[in-house]
Parts: sequence; structure tokens; C-alpha cells
Amino acid sequence: MVAQPAERHTDHHLREQLVALARNAQVNVDLDDPADYWYRLGQRNAYAQALGLSAARGVDQVAFEIADRLTDALSNGEHDVNFLLSRAIEAAPAATNDSPQWLGPHAFRAQYGHVPGVDRDYGMRWGETGNQRISWRAPLDASRGLLYAYDPLWNEYQVLGTDVPRQAVDAAFKQSLDSDIHMDVGAFGEVVRSQVILGRMSPIQPLAANEPTRVIEP
Repeated sequence: MVAQPAERHTDHHLREQLVALARNAQVNVDLDDPADYWYRLGQRNAYAQALGLSAARGVDQVAFEIADRLTDALSNGEHDVNFLLSRAIEAAPAATNDSPQWLGPHAFRAQYGHVPGVDRDYGMRWGETGNQRISWRAPLDASRGLLYAYDPLWNEYQVLGTDVPRQAVDAAFKQSLDSDIHMDVGAFGEVVRSQVILGRMSPIQPLAANEPTRVIEP
């Protein structure tokens, strides 16, 4: 059974959530705790990159531009979610209908039943109703696998990625436990994608120990 639009979160709702998570990371940073500072900075940037990936529809340069717009506005003290979102996605292409779709059990098995491995579950707490499950399926010795969500109310599945590094899923899971334990599964998927991108980049270097001032940088 395919849900009507009002019964599923829209792309706009997902993006609002990512902006709010980035804002909360910015607001909650403890400037007197270096470890918290760099952790929150990484959180904020991951959510900003997730927003960019969601809105850019696979256009990497546009995704980075969107993320930069969001982090710049946050660094300048802007906290209004609607303003932050509208400013960030100015560079985004027009919306399309290529967002991941929910599949019935027969369609899911037909398309992905051949994927080998065992499921590693990341809890059944996700989504607005707090009952959706996120799982990662791969052979025991594999580092990449199928990431998907399951909705028991509708008995439907949503594939979040077909070749997803477990390391990125673990990082997104840890991040969600600290920010939103009922995160929308689409938002979780975008955070995972952002972790994959950030994992390819050089890690952020901490400030020198004798540096007296710390600010959230764009």
C-alpha cells in the first residue's frame, strides 16, 4: 500500500529537520570544552552536508555550496530554521520526484532479496512515530552493504543505499543518539551519505593547545 503525500514526510520536512539539527549543534556547543567544540563542529558540518546532498540531487559542487551557505549563516548568528533553509537552498536545482520510495514486501524482495548477508539492526525507534527500523545487510566479513528502513505500520521498506560503508552508518547512528533518537529515516540516510563524503576529506585539525579563543567556523 502506497501512502498518500500527507502521510509521509516530504523533502521539505526532511530538509527542515536537517537544518534544525545543524542549528542545534551550533547552539549547544561548549566553547570551554575543546572536545565538545570539535565534536559539535563535526556534527553541524555533517548535517549541513546532508542538507546539501538532499537538495542538490547528486550535484556535488552544488551540495557543497548549499552546506557552505548554511554554515556561514549559522556562524553569523542566524537561528531561524525557515530563513536558514531558504538561504541555503538558493543554489539547489528544481525539485524532482527521485526521492527514495517506500516499497511493499514483494517489491523489496524482488529487487533486493538477492543481496547476501545478515542484518545488523540499528534500533526500531526511528521516524515521527518512533517505530521504524533501520538495518544494514552485508556478509559478516564485508565493510559495505545494503542500508534500508522498515515501517511495521505500513509493512513497507525504503532503501537508503545499496553500497554503504558500515563505518558511515555507525558514525551516523552515534550522531543521531546525541541529537535526535527518532530521526526521520530519510534524514538518517542523508547523514550517512554526508559521513561517506566527510570520510574522504582530510580530518579537521584542532586548534593549538595555547590558542585562547575558539569560535564556530564556517
